Amino acid sequence: MHVTYLTHYAELYGANRSLLDLLVELRDRGEVVPHVLLPREGPMTDRLSELRIAHRVLPFQPWMSERRYEGRAHHRIGQWWRYHRAARARAQRNRALLPVLADQTKAWDTDIVHANSSVVGVAADLSSEVLRPLVWHIRELPERHYFLHLDEGRGGYGRALRNADRLIAISEAVKADILHYTRPVRPIAVIYNGVLHRARYGELRRMAPARWSSTVPFIFAMVGLIHPSKGQLQAVDALAEVCRSGIDARMVIAGEGRDDALRQRITELGLEDRVELAGFVTDPYAVFEYAHALLMCSRNEAMGRVTVEAMAAGLPVIGHASGGTPELITDRTTGMLYTDGTGELAECMRLLATDPDQARKLGEQASLAAEERFSIEHYADEVLKVYHEVLSERRP
Repeated sequence: MHVTYLTHYAELYGANRSLLDLLVELRDRGEVVPHVLLPREGPMTDRLSELRIAHRVLPFQPWMSERRYEGRAHHRIGQWWRYHRAARARAQRNRALLPVLADQTKAWDTDIVHANSSVVGVAADLSSEVLRPLVWHIRELPERHYFLHLDEGRGGYGRALRNADRLIAISEAVKADILHYTRPVRPIAVIYNGVLHRARYGELRRMAPARWSSTVPFIFAMVGLIHPSKGQLQAVDALAEVCRSGIDARMVIAGEGRDDALRQRITELGLEDRVELAGFVTDPYAVFEYAHALLMCSRNEAMGRVTVEAMAAGLPVIGHASGGTPELITDRTTGMLYTDGTGELAECMRLLATDPDQARKLGEQASLAAEERFSIEHYADEVLKVYHEVLSERRP
């Protein structure tokens, strides 16, 4: 079958990496001929070219945006009006672009349109225009996690989701969030992202013991977009508490984004020699190789691909007990969960740093659990099942 995928950005963060894993696996099996539409050039288009996957850049717009208000009432009114006009302009650009999107989708002889994010609102109109079923892969809690504003309002967002032929949620937390907006006509498929092929899990387990030969300093890692919702500020606050208690600990934060406040906090706390800002990394395992634990401080994380990647590498994960994170980590068995803020996070960090044998055991159990639940093979099987169900329903 021919599937046209729409993704909302061109970087190689979690959503696009999960998309690449899926379409390459399905292509290599001979099940799917993949095609990709995306709004701009970037590392994603480079990778698609390397993989010889057909793609086209067309500048469609998101139907969600961040809105930040400040100042007095009259300032906020003006800001609201500018945001409103920008949303209308995005919608107009998408309407103008729809014929081109439709022509390309038809030229690829598409059987299914697959939207890779809740942010890709144009996918609903495209599906209707080309009369092809829409599989909508919801990977975010858009309001609760990223604080995004829904241009069409909650009602419009809910109607669009309800009209999709099938919804895929990457966790039970995402499914619950969808049900906050709508009750779909058809069941929501909960399919966790596959992160690695089964054979790769074994390779990483054989490499894992090397990191435990030296645990001083004890190194905590964070990998992903730098954003207020991701908890990097809380992590460096907790590291400061750990260091004040006399423990030799370090932190590496790999990622790009809104880092001005983070850099300022590191300076204020005097942690310049203890926190490394590594920038964007194409291979998170290069970080995991020398780290001893991962911090997942994100509130309302939909699933957290990097959590599973760290588990696969044999790292214990300390995660905030919200969103989809508790679905991935079993507290004190494959990692640790915290709920009450910086003090509790710091205590979890102290426990691992002062007991590296326990940290190692948690990491070993995490790797086995990740292989069982989050293989690319299982992920592709489940998505392919959805495709077949959707096409079967559409046939006379």
